[in-house]
Amino acid sequence: MSEPTSSPLTLSRRRLLQGMAVLSLSALTASLFPQQAAARTQETQAFQQIAAFLVSRPVSPVLSARYFAALNRRVADFSTRFSTLARYLETQRFTHVDDLARTLAVQDPRRQTASLIVAAWYTGVVGEGADRELIAYADAMMYLPTRGVLVIPTYGGGPDSWGSKPDDPQITKGEE
Repeated sequence: MSEPTSSPLTLSRRRLLQGMAVLSLSALTASLFPQQAAARTQETQAFQQIAAFLVSRPVSPVLSARYFAALNRRVADFSTRFSTLARYLETQRFTHVDDLARTLAVQDPRRQTASLIVAAWYTGVVGEGADRELIAYADAMMYLPTRGVLVIPTYGGGPDSWGSKPDDPQITKGEE
């Protein structure tokens, strides 16, 4: 007799119970704190709308939620800065992002917040230096102008690539 093989799609009783426990806990948490869940959803939707305005194109709701969460983690006062920018945009009712750019000085914190959001969407990265977080690579907006013409690079591989070629452990020094 052969033993039953397990495939990635097989659902064990243990995995089913773990999944049910997670769902129950999340439902309980949402029912205990509905205002917080609703507020988070509203903030994420507001961020998506403002991001679409700032980059002048529709944005992905999934990526929008990821950028918003990452900006909140990486920029200490982002929530306050974002609220200030959102209130300003609501009162001014600009029709295009260029109108916003004309009204705010370069040093204005609202413009700097808008720049943070735009930079995140275009580069796919939130944060600086060793503290940066990759949110989207192939979906970074910097690739939009050449999409369909150039292949998005996935690794370095030429004479001017990102680093030196790693040593091949299969080749010994005398065999080259």
